[in-house]
Amino acid sequence: MDVWRWMESDPADGATQMATDRAVLENAMELGIPTMRVYRWNPYCVSLGYHQSSESIDLDRCCEKGVDVVRRPTGGRAVFHAEEITYSVVIPEGNSNYSKSTGEVYNLISRGLVRGIRKLGVPAELQRKSPDLGTHYESSLSVSCFSAAARYEVVVEGKKLVGSAQRRMSGGVLQHGSILTGDAHLALPEYIRGVGPEERKRMRELMEEKTVSIGGYLGRKVDYGEVVEAIKRGMEEEVSITFEVSEMIEKEGRRVRDLRKSFSIFSN
Repeated sequence: MDVWRWMESDPADGATQMATDRAVLENAMELGIPTMRVYRWNPYCVSLGYHQSSESIDLDRCCEKGVDVVRRPTGGRAVFHAEEITYSVVIPEGNSNYSKSTGEVYNLISRGLVRGIRKLGVPAELQRKSPDLGTHYESSLSVSCFSAAARYEVVVEGKKLVGSAQRRMSGGVLQHGSILTGDAHLALPEYIRGVGPEERKRMRELMEEKTVSIGGYLGRKVDYGEVVEAIKRGMEEEVSITFEVSEMIEKEGRRVRDLRKSFSIFSN
């Protein structure tokens, strides 16, 4: 059975969390050690995909509300990181679970997430069809990652529960994503620049229609620890791996300090 590294990081600002994902990716590629990390964001933060324009975000509003803005090392659309748990998986090239196929990696990780989320009593499943994202992205409503579910993303009764993105480098792949535990992600339209009240209302309604949270489905507030433990066990069972708990090593800490400014767009 393959052994993976397991990391639970303390809540931290978005630039630190993105720099940590990148540092863990680089370390995993050097040492050949698959790694899964879970974490939260403090303060709340808007993250943008690697190629997404920061001009779409109202930085004055973010400053007023104490919200940071960062750019992820992965693609995709904007996410408001609030009531959620973020997961991050790194698989180095050469590992038995590595694949050059983006879809195969999505499928592998999402199956593990689905198995874990089901342990909480939530009937999660994989999105089987891929939407026409080209047409979808032509709409201003598409600024949110949670406005549509791509193939192999995690849904509940057709509604998106986990939004994920991937980055490939020579030597390994990073996939991370937002697991919704509450409904605070619906506030994202408040931080979009150049839209009026009616369009913000439509954006929020679309997100309400297209998304679901673990807490929302269960009708109760969910504990961070219970979700993390379920995800951990689900991944171990579905992917046939064993996790070994690990702290950040000194080399990764140095890389985080060197990298964090490169991911920050706006910091309170």
